[in-house]
Amino acid sequence: MSALVADEVRGYAATPQGYCVDELHREGSCSSARPRHRHGAVQLELAGAKLMEVMEAYDRVCSFGVMIEDGPNGRVWPGSARRGAGLLLARLHGEGAPPARTALLSRIYFAAGARRGLPGLHGHRVLRGEADVRRLEEARPAGFDWLLAGFHPLGTCRMATSKRDGVVSPEHEVFGVPDLFVVDGSVVPTSTAVNPQETIMALATRAAAIIAERLDGAPREPGDGRLPGCGRAISRGAPRPPTGRPSS
Repeated sequence: MSALVADEVRGYAATPQGYCVDELHREGSCSSARPRHRHGAVQLELAGAKLMEVMEAYDRVCSFGVMIEDGPNGRVWPGSARRGAGLLLARLHGEGAPPARTALLSRIYFAAGARRGLPGLHGHRVLRGEADVRRLEEARPAGFDWLLAGFHPLGTCRMATSKRDGVVSPEHEVFGVPDLFVVDGSVVPTSTAVNPQETIMALATRAAAIIAERLDGAPREPGDGRLPGCGRAISRGAPRPPTGRPSS
């Protein structure tokens, strides 16, 4: 969601996601997501003279993302030559969560002196005050009414202890396909509700150690209760054990 404010902010020159409202996480954590001009025009859900008016004042437009969590029971249908692109179904937590959380962010904007709110929602494209915010809060728009963006997709190759519940084992190996490993965000079992970059980096680093141990031919000791990769030093610059066995 964006807002037009009185003062110059030039948010596009700042670090993306450099600000957030953690105190309101349960109501919908908000983080700054300020696109540059070429992307900003797309997210405003405006056209014609209204779009030009806002874009000419882009130095005074600030943008925050409303974080909406999906549940663990979504589905993915693969694409094909006959059906075309695949389809992803995500189930959001809480009925009416997007309008309520967008209304919350709108009130933050207006409390900070915003002139107009721009939520990117059909039927509510421009908010001019509390009356418009209340109308948005009570709305029950369809999914296609929103201008939505999804980032950091997770869980399409979820990690599990059996092939009945997931695609890869706790060692990142695909069930039924020996020596095929998946190490990206798709193995995360469910939504993390935060930016998963560091989680993905940690999983990939651990997976690399597991694969290295497999290549070294150094299986874990029976009954030691330790996953492969957990015994090797994986900090930056750690030397490779000369014996080919995990370091203690």
